[in-house]
Amino acid sequence: MSKNICMLGICGAGMAPLAIYLAQRGDVVYGWDDYANLSIKDLLISHGVIFVPEQILPPNCDCVVRSSAVNEQSDSICQRAAKDGIEIFRRGEFLAKICRDRKLLAIVGSHGKTSVSGACVEILRHNGLAFDYVVGGFFKGNEISPSAYNEKSEWIVAEVDESDGTIEEFSPECTIALNYDDDHICNYGNRDNFLKTFERLFARTKSTIFVPEDDMIFTKIASNFWEKYIKIQGLNGNDFSEKNKSIALFCMRKIFNEDIVLPHRITGIQRRSDVMLETEKFVFLNDYAHHPTEINSLLRYARTCYKDYELNIIFQPHRLSRTKQYFAEFAANLDMFDRPFVVELYAAFEEKIEGVSSDLVFNEVKNPNKKFLTLSQFETDMHDIYDRLSPCDKKQLVMFVGAGNILYHAKAFIGKIAFGEAEKAFRQAQIKFSPFEDLTRAFSIKVSTSARIHVNPTTHNELIAAVNICRNLGIRYVIIGNGTKILPPDGMINAVVITLDSDHWKSLEWTGNDTLRCMAGTSLRDFCKSVSGKGFLGTEKLSYIPSHMGGAILMNAGAHGQTISDHLISIETLDPHGVVHTIEKADLRFGYRTASIPRNNIILGATFQFSERAPKEYFTSMAEELLNWRKTHQPRGINFGSVFKNGDDFCAGELIDRAGLKGTRMGGAAISEEHANFIINQGNASFRDIEKLIDLARYMVYIKFGKFLGTEVNILRA
Repeated sequence: MSKNICMLGICGAGMAPLAIYLAQRGDVVYGWDDYANLSIKDLLISHGVIFVPEQILPPNCDCVVRSSAVNEQSDSICQRAAKDGIEIFRRGEFLAKICRDRKLLAIVGSHGKTSVSGACVEILRHNGLAFDYVVGGFFKGNEISPSAYNEKSEWIVAEVDESDGTIEEFSPECTIALNYDDDHICNYGNRDNFLKTFERLFARTKSTIFVPEDDMIFTKIASNFWEKYIKIQGLNGNDFSEKNKSIALFCMRKIFNEDIVLPHRITGIQRRSDVMLETEKFVFLNDYAHHPTEINSLLRYARTCYKDYELNIIFQPHRLSRTKQYFAEFAANLDMFDRPFVVELYAAFEEKIEGVSSDLVFNEVKNPNKKFLTLSQFETDMHDIYDRLSPCDKKQLVMFVGAGNILYHAKAFIGKIAFGEAEKAFRQAQIKFSPFEDLTRAFSIKVSTSARIHVNPTTHNELIAAVNICRNLGIRYVIIGNGTKILPPDGMINAVVITLDSDHWKSLEWTGNDTLRCMAGTSLRDFCKSVSGKGFLGTEKLSYIPSHMGGAILMNAGAHGQTISDHLISIETLDPHGVVHTIEKADLRFGYRTASIPRNNIILGATFQFSERAPKEYFTSMAEELLNWRKTHQPRGINFGSVFKNGDDFCAGELIDRAGLKGTRMGGAAISEEHANFIINQGNASFRDIEKLIDLARYMVYIKFGKFLGTEVNILRA
């Protein structure tokens, strides 16, 4: 039976995958996060998660699940839940609860849990086995979901965290115990209590305990359970990524089938030695390492993979208790880098400990090249470091390391470097571009925004070159088309914004009597005018849709019973690697405002074929009828058309109206008084104003009518 679950801190790396799993199995998931990661928020919404518009407890809530970062005593939702007698679970407690219905393969240990659980998932997927999983992170590329529910599976793969004591709630079928380190001891009182926690977990393990032969502590504990203990042998301990894959493959073969094979490539988990930017002189890398053992492993990896580079580490200590316990070990590891930089400590949710800060680590470092960095002037300091390292003879590896907010600051710095490199590349390729161009008027909703770089390629080759430059530098690029169904961020789109607005992209060409080929920048009005001018039926009801052809195909634009895909023959696309493809309609799936265009492909053009005809008088009459309909059904003012998709059994605007939201304002935006499925920019609306109205409408409609509203609008993040 499905439950109504409110999840607090839902955008965290542990919470979000759990939320997706619950939504997949049919639970109603509400989310709240004070510091929502916006890309994770979009991922959650795509899985049907409903964000609470303010910090309130949703009605009919069966339970609350909170991340460790949420204080149960001070959080207002927790306080209300406690008052109403609603159960409150920590994330680990609730994960243990749902694992009781499956055979649990638990991955535990101090280091590598997420990487090994991710590798197990990729191996089992590759070999076609049915299983559930909840990973405590996100796969690189986001092509693999961080969790999955399979109604028919017996097994669930999940990493079990020891940091908050919830490990005691789990009783696995099999346990993979990776390694032991004296981390999180402060939560257990002393080392003996901590070790007994793992001993009890091994005792509760029903079938098999796997331990790598090189971990002496877990080997000793597991030997007390010899009847279910298997030693993982033959591992290469020098390369941690290869070791993690070997552990996963060994265990999957023992548990499921000796014939299981390793995929050709393991995607891996984000923030594990991720290359952020590579130039002729520099490699910038980020890694989640936050323990001395992990930093030492990262150092060995860097020395192996970047032999000819000088090694620079920008390290942010994570948690006060860990820093207090390991400051000397941190310093000893940092001393082995060519240049160590220490950043202000990230305390997470811990209470202040007197005398504990990043200074403990920094003062212990002996390396004369050390430098302390403050977050308030992080970018300035990093640019100074970059300028100082640029003239060096050797190539430079710069690693941003830690589990706090260092990645946020690193991305800001890397972005400026990457865009500078992009500008050089565009000049060399003789592609015209405009940095920091105001694009407010390019979007129908008129939110004040600009592009970090705006490119309007005039040929196929220019577009291919621009995409390749972005790909090589790891820079995001977006196509905005006519800008009708797009909500841009306030201030700046931190990407290369590509518009296909030159004459090259607007061409229409009839080949034969009944076949029309048009480019992606063609307006739907011109397209429909050309088709109707030949007397062909099939597009005349689409003529008032304010879209370019590329966007119309991407969302299968339609009106009054006609859609753009009705007479489509094929499309031409450009993939992220700069390769052009022709895709037949038979190889695509079209639905209501959806099309299965391959991920990250740019639509270049399309070919259509027509057969039925009508007299000229019909088209004149239809144009008048459509114009009158628009005047009576669609509100005036600055908007991007209908915001939400209609359902099979409901009209989105009607439900928003019945929820009492017509005229509701947030800042400079309002839900239209004339049609509730329209949001009007009343002159100075911000991205956040409009997003709040979208969240509110979705929440209220679900609360009152049990219907989830999907948007027709593409929300661009900064």
